[in-house]
Amino acid sequence: MQHQASWEPLDDTDRAIIDCLREDGRMPSATIARRIGITEKTVRKRLQQLTDDRGLQVVPVVDPDRIGLSTCLYVGIVVDAPKIEEVARRVRAMPEVRYLAYTTGPWDLLAEAFVGSREHMAEFLLTAIGKLPGVRNSETFNVLRIAKFGYEWEIPHLQVAPPPTISIAHPTAQPTI
Repeated sequence: MQHQASWEPLDDTDRAIIDCLREDGRMPSATIARRIGITEKTVRKRLQQLTDDRGLQVVPVVDPDRIGLSTCLYVGIVVDAPKIEEVARRVRAMPEVRYLAYTTGPWDLLAEAFVGSREHMAEFLLTAIGKLPGVRNSETFNVLRIAKFGYEWEIPHLQVAPPPTISIAHPTAQPTI
């Protein structure tokens, strides 16, 4: 994987390409080129740079409701400090969990999970999470309605610093830029 020699904010062309892909991740380069007024070769080159240097990934997005996982939960988890890595590893491996973060504040971990029924929720919270060695407490928030889903996220224009060498989304060390 190659990395940029120096970091620069995304320009308007990169943003326009990303906007097209947010609309349709399979949009052909020729269509993107026509829509934003550049050549197809430039789109392909920019896509390669966005992938190699900026971490762009085009992935499928599944609507949880359409596959029977109609209940979204956020679970704040308090963990005995020596067990945090083990608990994080085990929670991360649970199929219901889509997102897991180490946090500051009242919880040590915050998980987003999708379940298909009240019984599934009870099993997940009481057994899968609640009986993990090292879990001291958890607090659950049941999502009533999702107003904005992740793929709708627009990249803010304001950037105050280059990205860190370790990505918050993919916490593996990256070569220094």
